[in-house]
This record gives sequence, structure tokens and C-alpha cells, in this order.
Amino acid sequence: MRTTRLPIATAALACAAALGLTGCSAFGPTGPFPDLTGSQVADKSVTALRGTTSLTVSGNVWEEGKQTQLNMQVSKSGDCKGTISTQDGSFELIRNGEFVFIKADEPFYRGQMKDLPKEQADAAVKMLAGHWLKSKATDEDSKELATLCDLAELLKEFDDSQGAQKGKVTTIDGKEALTLTTKTTDGTETLLVATQGEPYLLKASNTGKEPGEISFSKFNEPVQAVAPTGKDVIDADKLG
Repeated sequence: MRTTRLPIATAALACAAALGLTGCSAFGPTGPFPDLTGSQVADKSVTALRGTTSLTVSGNVWEEGKQTQLNMQVSKSGDCKGTISTQDGSFELIRNGEFVFIKADEPFYRGQMKDLPKEQADAAVKMLAGHWLKSKATDEDSKELATLCDLAELLKEFDDSQGAQKGKVTTIDGKEALTLTTKTTDGTETLLVATQGEPYLLKASNTGKEPGEISFSKFNEPVQAVAPTGKDVIDADKLG
């Protein structure tokens, strides 16, 4: 999160004007996390996520004008399972131990092979599309995919919480959550933090030129990252 800060007094006055002095308890000593600032609550929520053995992350983000949708089960051990969809195609991803498996559709591979001669690209797409491609997580071509399964790397995006302000208490998927907002030069970043049980970050969103919305759920549930087997699996090491 970035550093632009709205003064607490200004935010409190705006809340009072809009809600007739009701619904602003999050700013006072009786609201959730009364002894913590908004930034401290945000930090606490990310620390709670890091303490899980696994979680599911889902949502969509924009980068360089392109939207990416994801739904990934990620574990602290590095095993993961999920799907990624972009404007250029989609793929399923499994990481099991030292291996990464990817099953991508034809549009995805067409985008990856657009610089190859047509005949060569057609042959490669025919062979790979719809099949599991197996490679080592340490292979150069697989490293970027493997980072999608790195829980610690995934949460680095939320390390900077300076400027977060407490807002209203709301609900998400039946869970009570405190709203935290940060104004930036591009828009507003919003976090929803569970107020009961572990203070997990439940949802993060931002507005602006490249908006996004990510939800976290299914904490500490086993990740069923079963390695594909059989004729549907193509070993990248044997392709040459």
C-alpha cells in the first residue's frame, strides 16, 4: 500500500456528516481493534495470513491494460493447484513437490508461439494444447509459474500498509470485517479484515487505471495438488 494519508479528523468528520454520527465506531475506542491504528491492523492481517499452512486466493487484476483472473489453492510448502485466465488464453497449474504441471488451451500457446513459423507453431500447439506439460520448478521456463505457488512471495504485495485508515464494519461471505482504506494518486485501496477469530485479510481491492480485487479464503485447508499421470502428461525434458 502507498503512503498518501487522509487526516483521521477529516475522515471522521466526513463519516459523521454522511451517517449522522452513526456507523463510525471503528474510529473510536469501542470499534474493532481499538488499540491499533489502521496500518497496524493491516499489518496484523497479513501476518495472520503468513501464519496459515494454506489458503485460496481468487479474483482479478489488471496489468498493462490486460485482465488476469485467478483461483489458486496455495500452501506454505509450495504445493498449489488452480487456474489462471487471461485475454490471451487460460491454463491449469499444479505444483507437486519439485515439479510443475501446466495444461493450457490453444489460445494460450498461440500467444506464446506467435514468433515461430506457422507450420512449426501449428505442430507444437497440436501436441501441447489440452495436455499436461511437466517440468522441474527450478527450470528457467518454469520459475515464473512456480512463483504463483509461493505464499510468501504472494503476500509481499501487502507489506506496505502506511496510511491505512479505519472505516466501517461490514460483512463478507457471512464474516464480519473491518474496512481499511488508503487514498493514492491512482484511486483507493481497500482491505477487509476479519474482526472475529484470526484477523485474516479477507479481501483487497483497488481502483484506478489498473484496478483489481483479490479474496482470501479456505484457510489451513489441505491443498489437493495431485500430480497428473498417464498418457496425458508430456515431459518437457524429453522434448529437447
